[in-house]
Amino acid sequence: MKIDRRNRRLIAAALMLGIAVAGCTAWRGIKRDVRWVNPGEQRIVSTAAGFKSSRPIRVKYTDAWQTEEYALFEAEGRQCEIICAEADRSFTVSLDYQMPIKEMVATWNLNSRQNLVWGPLERIDRQLKTWFYRTYKISGLQRSCAGFMVEWDQIYEDPQGRPGKVLFGYYCSAEGETLADEAVRTLIRGIRIGNPVGLSERRSRVDDTGGGDKQTRLSAHKDSKNPTAIAFARGNGPSPKTGNPGFPFMFARYYSISSGGKIP
Repeated sequence: MKIDRRNRRLIAAALMLGIAVAGCTAWRGIKRDVRWVNPGEQRIVSTAAGFKSSRPIRVKYTDAWQTEEYALFEAEGRQCEIICAEADRSFTVSLDYQMPIKEMVATWNLNSRQNLVWGPLERIDRQLKTWFYRTYKISGLQRSCAGFMVEWDQIYEDPQGRPGKVLFGYYCSAEGETLADEAVRTLIRGIRIGNPVGLSERRSRVDDTGGGDKQTRLSAHKDSKNPTAIAFARGNGPSPKTGNPGFPFMFARYYSISSGGKIP
């Protein structure tokens, strides 16, 4: 039986719809896990002198497409919170991170609903990766701070060229303590991405950072194995001064290489 051109198009459309529906089912059925980070599994490391005697608290979110780690560093009134997200390159997944520093800083409990006075946007080039940061002051708390972020491992097969890894966070000095620009740069230079247990516990890697449609967000966190851990990372409490309610942000998005930058 011959199939004319019009019917070929209809069959092709039906096949694509079936694939899309199957994809949606997979997204909804994904297993998610949130837990405290065990010693030796930490992703985020800070060598800043002010935190050498502190014991950071870390929480990890994992699903089939990405992992995110939250870390809190505190010492002598100083505070630093960082989130690092990484896409699993076993899949055609990248990270859709779209938060300028001002918007990112406002997501943290310490900074939300505060009057922030901003300094200029600055940058630091480290090992072929560019970090951006902005200093700011929390007027009501008399604290000097800096927000920072970096994207790396760009996925050029993704039509949008999005990254495979992102890190973002802030640092605040103790109340009434000044924060010099060089101190901010030293702090950023001291952030390292350590040697983790791999994504979904399947692989490990060392870094030296010195779809509805195919962009559908992952669904809510129904399979969390440790509700205490995720509550801590989000800062749930009567008067939270730590945590980020957006954790885990779940930046992972499918992409298609059919229209991407892959060289034949």
